[in-house]
Amino acid sequence: MHSKQLFLFLISILAVFALGGCASQLDNEQAIHSGDNFKAGDNLKHIPINATSGKKPNKKQPHAHQSVSIASGQPPQKLTASLLYDLMLAELAMQRGDYTLAFKQYYHAAEKTRDSRLAKKATRVTLFSKDDEQTFKAVELWSEIQPDNIDVQLIFASSLLAKKQDTLAMKHLQKVVALSDDFSEGFKRSVSTLSAIDDKDRANRLFEQLAKNYADKPLVKFYQAKLAFKFSDYLSAETYLEQFLAVEPNNTDALLLKVDLLKKQNKSGQAIKILDELVSKQPDNTSLRLELSRLLVRSKQYKQAEQHIQVLAKKDLPPEILFTISLLSIEMNQLDEAKQFLQRLNAYRLYASESAYFIGQLEASRKNYVEAEKWFKQVKNGKYTFEAFVGLVMVYAQQEKFAQALGLLEHSTASKYHSDNIKRSTDLLQIKAEVYSQAKDYTKAYDSYTEALSLAPDNHDILYNRAMLAEKFGRIDLLEKDLQTIISADPKDNQALNALGYTLADRTTRYQEARQYIERALLIDPDDIATLDSMGWVLYKMGKHKEALNYLKKAYDKDQDAEIAAHYGEVLWVSGQTQYAKKIWQKALKKEPEDQVLTSVMARYLKNVD
Repeated sequence: MHSKQLFLFLISILAVFALGGCASQLDNEQAIHSGDNFKAGDNLKHIPINATSGKKPNKKQPHAHQSVSIASGQPPQKLTASLLYDLMLAELAMQRGDYTLAFKQYYHAAEKTRDSRLAKKATRVTLFSKDDEQTFKAVELWSEIQPDNIDVQLIFASSLLAKKQDTLAMKHLQKVVALSDDFSEGFKRSVSTLSAIDDKDRANRLFEQLAKNYADKPLVKFYQAKLAFKFSDYLSAETYLEQFLAVEPNNTDALLLKVDLLKKQNKSGQAIKILDELVSKQPDNTSLRLELSRLLVRSKQYKQAEQHIQVLAKKDLPPEILFTISLLSIEMNQLDEAKQFLQRLNAYRLYASESAYFIGQLEASRKNYVEAEKWFKQVKNGKYTFEAFVGLVMVYAQQEKFAQALGLLEHSTASKYHSDNIKRSTDLLQIKAEVYSQAKDYTKAYDSYTEALSLAPDNHDILYNRAMLAEKFGRIDLLEKDLQTIISADPKDNQALNALGYTLADRTTRYQEARQYIERALLIDPDDIATLDSMGWVLYKMGKHKEALNYLKKAYDKDQDAEIAAHYGEVLWVSGQTQYAKKIWQKALKKEPEDQVLTSVMARYLKNVD
């Protein structure tokens, strides 16, 4: 270290106590933050180590050893040569990443001085070293130095619970409640520490110990209900909650817990009623209105949901809520509104790529491919980068810009195949196969699926897609081979059974064999629409028109898909119900005017009809 650097370093060390605070990079570490949602065994990652709350220090204590909160300012510490050495060595160790040595020196300094700031520094160092034993040791010392500080006692209790020292942990949790000026806040924070325990019996036992001196407090029942809810003991949760609501019927937190209970019991109507009443009393509560909107959408009460979403839309909303209401609008098929919300979200820099991706998806679903292309290109980073890349490839393909789509797949860095990411590579090969298929280059599409199978030979989805592609260029033998491979591995794969049965019925005269495969598929899923259609089709091919109509009507009633309408109409036509057949075809044609199966059958039967 150069002499000038050493001089500046010494000055920074001397300033540590003269300014009443610590000067290392640990104080600015963003990973350390306040909050009371820490968990047992969490290595203090979410523990409030600012230690700013708690009772005031005892003024009778010696001035240098007062147990004050750090925010209130620790008195200047006398800087001895020994202490200066410990601090210098600790700081140098931190700069070099030697967290073991840094902890040792900070801990040693804290022991000597009984200074809570140094105990805090020692604790923070352990977050870097990830040494649970060091963490416990540091927190234990910190707790001794600041015995009346609520935050520190909670941290120590959490550490004790992580080490399964429940008896001692309970003493500190009870101390937290006793130290708190407000019982409800102290009890809440202590219970939140217990809620991190995954063992139901242990958590309940500790809760009973914590609550035993507060049986007269109604709030205990509320937290008992919350604990029961955590462990899916909904009957007990309901009992405790009703006991609490009998005393405090308008408690919002309790009513929201009741809403959660009702949702778990599939009683959405009752949950909506409670939320509606809460919103009417608290019309400016955004969280309540959002939860009501979400539940109304889930219950398909779209008109009511839209009214609440429009109220929310008039507010200056945080990005998380904008994102939520945009997804709710998409679910309600309110796409224009959804786009408006996403565009508002796009104004936030951190959400620009994410919102651009969803706008691209929305526009692609509306077949606004040029607009979708524009938005997908704006996705520069984030978790949807690959999805946006795929979206861009597919919108090029939908516009028949096959050269651009394939060029992206061949040359983009996002499309590089990696041996350590088999899924990504197989996904890209399947996308390439789809683009080739849309371009009607079935041979190259087939080859892409084959290459994907070389990476993932047991992937039945790829095998199924390759089988379906083989049918497009007339290789029923290849289709049958791939589907038989799937069925041999999984005899209950009703999709493969149905596909094989339908293809044999449609493209060969092996009707009896086809029917057997379809019957097997129906045994597995009697209500599957595609299989019902296939059974109707094979029965028609076998000349059993009346039976065929029964199955085809059942399929058509469930889904007016163009291909199902084509089959149903054809059997109706040959059965003499020509007007009804025309009506079904024309209705389907309005929805899907380019469906090849539908247009082909209509051309065959209606070419000589006015």
